[in-house]
Amino acid sequence: MHRVTQLVSSGFKSSRSTTQKHACSDTGHYHHANVQTSAHLPQLAPPADFCRVKPNDHAQSQCKGCDVVCELLRWGESRKRQNPDFEGCSPRRVIHLSYCELELCGSRKTGCDTCQMIHRGFLLDQITGQDADSLRNPNNQWPIHAMLTIGNSGNSLLFTIESPQTTLFTTTIHLQRPRKSSGHKKSSSLHPDFAELHSVVRDCLDYHECSSKHRWSDQNPTWLLEILPYNQVRLVEGKGRPVEYVVLSYSWGDPTTMPAAEWARIKAARTMTTNGKPIPERLNGFDQRALPETMQDAISISNDLGFRYIWIDSVCIPKGTDWDTEAALMHQVYGNAAFTLVACSSTKATDRLLCDRLAWTHRNVAHKLRGQFLHNSQMSLDKVRLGAPVSQRSWTLQEERLSPRILYWANQRWYWSCTERQTVEMREFGIPSPLLPKEAWSLPHRYLEACRIGDEHQLHEEWLDIVEAYTRRDLVEAKDRFLAIAGLAVRFYNAKAEVGKGAVPEEYLAGLWKDDFARQLAWSVVKPAAPWQHLQHIAPSWSWASLPLLVHTKTKHSFRLSPHFEFVGTKFINPAETAIGDFSSNAREMGQFIERRGRNTKVVEVRGRFRKFVSANSQKVPWERIQIKRDGREIFNFTPGCHTHSRNLNDGRVLTKDAHGGEIVGQLDYLAPPDSRNEVKRLGVYLPDGAEKDLYCLELGESAMLLLQANRRWGVADSYRRVGVCIGYKNRRGFFYGCTAENILLA
Repeated sequence: MHRVTQLVSSGFKSSRSTTQKHACSDTGHYHHANVQTSAHLPQLAPPADFCRVKPNDHAQSQCKGCDVVCELLRWGESRKRQNPDFEGCSPRRVIHLSYCELELCGSRKTGCDTCQMIHRGFLLDQITGQDADSLRNPNNQWPIHAMLTIGNSGNSLLFTIESPQTTLFTTTIHLQRPRKSSGHKKSSSLHPDFAELHSVVRDCLDYHECSSKHRWSDQNPTWLLEILPYNQVRLVEGKGRPVEYVVLSYSWGDPTTMPAAEWARIKAARTMTTNGKPIPERLNGFDQRALPETMQDAISISNDLGFRYIWIDSVCIPKGTDWDTEAALMHQVYGNAAFTLVACSSTKATDRLLCDRLAWTHRNVAHKLRGQFLHNSQMSLDKVRLGAPVSQRSWTLQEERLSPRILYWANQRWYWSCTERQTVEMREFGIPSPLLPKEAWSLPHRYLEACRIGDEHQLHEEWLDIVEAYTRRDLVEAKDRFLAIAGLAVRFYNAKAEVGKGAVPEEYLAGLWKDDFARQLAWSVVKPAAPWQHLQHIAPSWSWASLPLLVHTKTKHSFRLSPHFEFVGTKFINPAETAIGDFSSNAREMGQFIERRGRNTKVVEVRGRFRKFVSANSQKVPWERIQIKRDGREIFNFTPGCHTHSRNLNDGRVLTKDAHGGEIVGQLDYLAPPDSRNEVKRLGVYLPDGAEKDLYCLELGESAMLLLQANRRWGVADSYRRVGVCIGYKNRRGFFYGCTAENILLA
């Protein structure tokens, strides 16, 4: 496959000296490097003249590339005539030689109307400005393929940009036969329509029940940023009457991937203090342009929507503030806000939110090919939520889950979500409603709804979902592992207390909840972690919080509690916090105390059936000797009548089999490092190769057990630390028969 490096003028002759900027001109706030064609690329023959344009049957401009699309449509019509029930996909055909050629084809005065829509589709499927810029990257200039899909739910065209190794970008255009329409819907433009957005926000604040159902209180944050005329802002105390304020949820960025000066500028947004109070420069008013660009634009968006106050973490939590106290109040900060603005389009705090939106460069009209209307697909809110860089930051998980109303700001359009409505900016012509059907909703507010109802089972399900979402995220400071979900924990506890649970000092245990303790102990890693990255100085080994950052976990296993398992109590809390105090005057403060105490839990005592994992006379065999792959499945083959154990050093699995019983396969939390890593051996957080006979197991459920090792390093006598878990061992349901329940200390 040939790479197209340059496309110029109406003749589209390749030129090695022409720059990428010539093919894709800059517009608005996007800044692109003037990149010269790579010298090592081969000289290309002139490209096919896909961009020659002529009118089609619908009086619209159509290029040669879109003639190929029409051939695919004719192919589909032929198949449906032969078999009305036909479903399937057409062959893939090249319609343009690169994204830049596609963009140029649609951007000329008499450019192709359909190429404008395809171009818009590629842009609409990019979440950040960086993603949108990557479409023009010289290394991404590969042919664009089209494929028709015919199905019961409708027909669509899939367009892909593919290198020889992978698919780089995709967009889908839906096909629809003509039908009655109320006329053209106003399309989006280069700049957001704040009148429409203001209407959506006010409609929710004035008429929805989001506030009455989910607002935590009428209390303001400790500090707020007041928006003044002439680009001025100032820090004001939140005491006094309640005000409507906006909260910004954003990503600071990765300091290892940016210049030191840029990171210093982001950190300089932090409000400094003198004598325990914010510096006068912040209290007397200052130019908002002194803040990083994401913050500047968040202030502008809030102001354009009629809000005078905004809360931004680094500005509104002055340096020297009791961070433990403030972190436990995040459920109030986000729960009481008018809405949370999530900066999906930025990768770091110096990225702009307000940029020219190139998807709307051309007027949005009804495009037709062979009598069918074409509509760009809508990127789902789930894709925006989970694909945005802000979703990789640990702090933003609770910022989203604690917010009754959220404005997601993507690069090309905004999305609104509250408990009663989800909508996307400016749907296209022919789409009947700007509201997303409720069954298709993304569910960022599900946690708040579970807290409001107070159903314990649903609360624990939501907490397990939070753990899975949280462990895969990153933190600038690993010591904030518990602080970054403190607001979620406080909200959880108060939801239970308000339905009659009362004050239970041991309710929250290092990220787990006592009422569901056995099940929550049974978390597992998707892939074992590197032992030198552990966080067991922050959390005990039995807590998921002791894992390194950016580790994918599974928490929602099929689970039935063992009748022999019992939580006995906490044995060691550091620092010691024993006095519960009198919270009768303000019961909600109890949740903050429970969270602070719970995050410092180090050792718990449990009772359950307990035994060695590997028989004393078992023989270790290589994994590859017993493993067999058959029809894509993994099965094991053992020597009859032998006690056997094995270990896969590549994926952390460990296996045991008694002579006449079925096998049990467990998953270790950490990989054993190579022998040369002597400094890692001293960590004591992983099971060394050859130490499988030192493994103990504690029954949690009918087919769930913890894998433990005697604790020799962490200063608690006669205790055990977690090294792994076994889930779903159906072949050995009787593994614990005859074992007595014992009291065990987990550290």
